Amino acid sequence: MNNLDIHIVGLGNLGSALLQGLINLDKNLTFHLYEKETKIIDFIKKQFELDPKTEIDVIENGVLVLCIKPKDLNLFIKTNKEKISEDVLICTVLAGVNTSYISKFINNKIIRLMPNLSIKDNNGFIPYTKNYEKDYLSFLEVLNGLGSISEYDEELFHIITSIYGSGPAWYLELSSKIVEAALELGLSKSESNKIVKELIKSLPALVNEEEFSDTVEKIKSPKGTTEAGINSLKHDSFDKIIFNAINSATERSMEISKEINNE
Repeated sequence: MNNLDIHIVGLGNLGSALLQGLINLDKNLTFHLYEKETKIIDFIKKQFELDPKTEIDVIENGVLVLCIKPKDLNLFIKTNKEKISEDVLICTVLAGVNTSYISKFINNKIIRLMPNLSIKDNNGFIPYTKNYEKDYLSFLEVLNGLGSISEYDEELFHIITSIYGSGPAWYLELSSKIVEAALELGLSKSESNKIVKELIKSLPALVNEEEFSDTVEKIKSPKGTTEAGINSLKHDSFDKIIFNAINSATERSMEISKEINNE
């Protein structure tokens, strides 16, 4: 692969995670960074020894990765579309924003991703959709170095966003509540956090080809402690609680799409 320019706009949590994962690849990549917030700029300078710009000058080639907030997209396009060559691949990670919407304003090839922060350790999974054929600029090859990748129809991205993009928060919120319960039942905060963190570390060994429900059945024993907890979850409508959370996130992704289109 020839030298590839990577332009990242927005270096918050996801933008900086992407930058870290790409740097880890040690490939022939040249980074151009753009950020307006002083605190984030200072962090990037200290962490990566790179100096972000606050504004785009001209982008003639390479990949432009948009890690901005969806509400800022229209202003970004209005301000910068004349500065971006049609040869540039546009990569977006914006929740709720379809490639077809961006295509109203620019004629570039567009790829849309829904990663999460695990890409910083090159151990992520990246669902993607694109409006072009083949692997333009060998960018899929680059993304594959961040973990595994898989292409989906864009109509599925609302639910993919809520499950995979927001999914880590569901599990970490559950973990937080387990810690709180342990505190109430007598463990110290330090021990509670330690045990739950070790619990999370143990979970990958339990993930295999079988259904999650089958693994649960293997863990619990009749009239045992695990079954007692599972029965309590069922009694308290745990399934409805989870469905409502995922459905709320999905609906919000749809709302964002409508709000962007109506601006």
